[in-house]
Amino acid sequence: MCKASSPPDPLRRGVLTDRGFALVLVLFMVGLITLLVLRFVSQSREVLREAEIFRNQTQAYYLARAAIEAGKVILVSSTLESQQSGQNYTALTQPWATPIINYPVGHHGFLSGRIVDESSKLDINLLGQNQFGGTSQTQLQFERLFSLVGVNPSIIPAIIQWVTPLPSGSAGGGPYQSMIPPYRPRGGPIGALSELHQVAGMTEAEYQALEPYITVASGGQVNVNTASAIVLESLDPGISPAIANQIIRGRPYTTLSALSSILGPAVFANIESLVTVQSSVFSLQAVGTVGNTRQAIRAILSINGIQTQVLTYRMGGTRLLGQIETLLKEESSPDNSITPVSSGAPP
Repeated sequence: MCKASSPPDPLRRGVLTDRGFALVLVLFMVGLITLLVLRFVSQSREVLREAEIFRNQTQAYYLARAAIEAGKVILVSSTLESQQSGQNYTALTQPWATPIINYPVGHHGFLSGRIVDESSKLDINLLGQNQFGGTSQTQLQFERLFSLVGVNPSIIPAIIQWVTPLPSGSAGGGPYQSMIPPYRPRGGPIGALSELHQVAGMTEAEYQALEPYITVASGGQVNVNTASAIVLESLDPGISPAIANQIIRGRPYTTLSALSSILGPAVFANIESLVTVQSSVFSLQAVGTVGNTRQAIRAILSINGIQTQVLTYRMGGTRLLGQIETLLKEESSPDNSITPVSSGAPP
């Protein structure tokens, strides 16, 4: 006869149940720890990425600052070299006018910079200096400039109102009082060209068309050695495109008297007090690049011998960065007559 099977041992069954529960608990804990580790690794990567971005931004910023400081040295040395050689003029043939494009610094950094003579442009603040009423010679020059670049000169009265000093206690009136919300014009010289965006009627397209040819810090006179053909044509109706190009071909000029034979006595007499062959105010535009990060700085400097004075200093946002990079690309194009000092492959 078969031996009857014994009933299962309750104690043994309890042990097996406890082992199964322990196994499930261990697997759960392993899974939880794995999730925590993965989350920690993910967060660590995010922190490291943020730290890398911050590091790149900081390094790019200091590269841009270094470019500004290098620009100061170049301007001072170029000025002193010209004076020592008896060439008391400022021209695009001098070292300061050569841009630096993607100059490698360290293992991952690139530095780019460009110096622009602010006296190569018309100073918009001069529109606020007409003390006698009527249409001034300066206003006529700006009307010609606006027409040449495709901007309607009808906006000039609004600019005049913006940069003309207001009487004490005056609210300014004009179109600005009808704005929502209403605001008053500057009522004096502007310190940053971008402020023209606040002038009634000024559009972004018009601002972009004007920006290469106007300034807020030239001191008044236009340097014929650095001015563009459009600026030269704006000076007097007697300066045609052909004459403007003739002036450019004859540069550099050491004195203004050489222009008389090109312009003729009448036109030369009209503009003689408005032009110069020397400059003392320059804008420095710089971009520091580290990895995929870029930082831009623009500064306007006044140069007097070995002394430099910073008139404005502005870190760039997206707009300034785009403007500077566009200028640098134009300078580094094969068709440009200015050859970069150095170039390197972009990061």
